[in-house]
Amino acid sequence: MKKLFYLLLILGYSLSSHAQFSVTAHQEGWDKIPPQAQKKGFSFQQSVLANMDEDDALEEVMLFGRDNGHYPTFDLFKAYYVIVDNYTKEVQYISDEIYVTDKYNLLVEDRNNDDISELYISYFKDGKFSVDERGYNLQAVRCYDRIEWNPTDKNFKSPQK
Repeated sequence: MKKLFYLLLILGYSLSSHAQFSVTAHQEGWDKIPPQAQKKGFSFQQSVLANMDEDDALEEVMLFGRDNGHYPTFDLFKAYYVIVDNYTKEVQYISDEIYVTDKYNLLVEDRNNDDISELYISYFKDGKFSVDERGYNLQAVRCYDRIEWNPTDKNFKSPQK
């Protein structure tokens, strides 16, 4: 019985140690972030490799964010996007706006089948939202945009319907 107690104790300690390591371990890719890509107060959240221009080299599309409030049934975040050349680590594009949203969203797809991916984003119009007196019933005008990055021309953002 004593051996079983110690075995369970060791097993419990091992599981909690692993869980703590998983929570505090650095995010993958944190050391590959160019310093000029990170704005003060924002943390790297996720990235995806995609072909964002006409050459075959891939770009890394990065999402940076921070908390913007916690409510009973949802959280709010502020976020911005960066496109980095995957080979040179040179920043190609940083979103001008800081977007307010209720989920981190990094969707990069080639929906128009031109072999160049676009970044699709969703956010609250003008960063404005409202909740009831208990923090429920999130109300916001949601916007959906497509960002196409063009290294030889001006980048443009087009609203999606």
